[in-house]
Amino acid sequence: MEKASKSSKIMVAAIDFGTTFSGFAFSLKSDWGKVLTNTWTGGSLISHKAPTCLLLKKDYKEYFFGYEAEDKYSDLTSDDNHSDYYFFQRFKMILHQDFTVKRHITCNDITGKPLEASLVFEYCIRCLKKCLQQQIEKSYLGTHDDDIEYVLTVPAIWGDKAKLFMREAAVKAGIKKENLTIALEPEAASIYCQYLKFAKEDTSSPTLGVVKPGTKYMVIDLGGEDIYSLSTKLIPLFCCLY
Repeated sequence: MEKASKSSKIMVAAIDFGTTFSGFAFSLKSDWGKVLTNTWTGGSLISHKAPTCLLLKKDYKEYFFGYEAEDKYSDLTSDDNHSDYYFFQRFKMILHQDFTVKRHITCNDITGKPLEASLVFEYCIRCLKKCLQQQIEKSYLGTHDDDIEYVLTVPAIWGDKAKLFMREAAVKAGIKKENLTIALEPEAASIYCQYLKFAKEDTSSPTLGVVKPGTKYMVIDLGGEDIYSLSTKLIPLFCCLY
């Protein structure tokens, strides 16, 4: 029997803000095992994630994300019309060193032009949230923003300053702070694994969860730039030891 969701909202939506690729997924509280996501397209490429790239006009009136940002920037550079735009990629790890994280920290675009990092993260999350809401509207007509609990995942190695930075960027991007949860990437993956459906001939159970106390498993994050591994042992209180 599936464990009931603890969310107070009708729906839970998660945003994975990655170093190289980003994406999102969502599910209803009443049917949380059915997870829906988006399909991104770029030329002949089709994937469930888009490149973590942002194209932002200097007056902030135009902004594009993912494959669309790459294609648009390519067109602008071909016509030599890109001087009024910023193009950012592979910038997430400026938050890796927690002691260097400040509200007004800057990051450079690919041409060296600096911009406050908070704006870069804000507009990326804004783009992801907009696309997420469009997909939700297609799947579940009539869903309102206050019906959604948002989860934004961050690396476990990040400190409190980096987590607060991401939270503030998400709020500026239009996610209400009371509807936002910051979750550690490996913990989210570990909890999901405890309820992961699988096919196995020698058991009548359709799910792994709840995993029996004492079960050991490993979660490996094959990221765009870094690889992290995590060994977990489930104890009787169903808390994870790292």
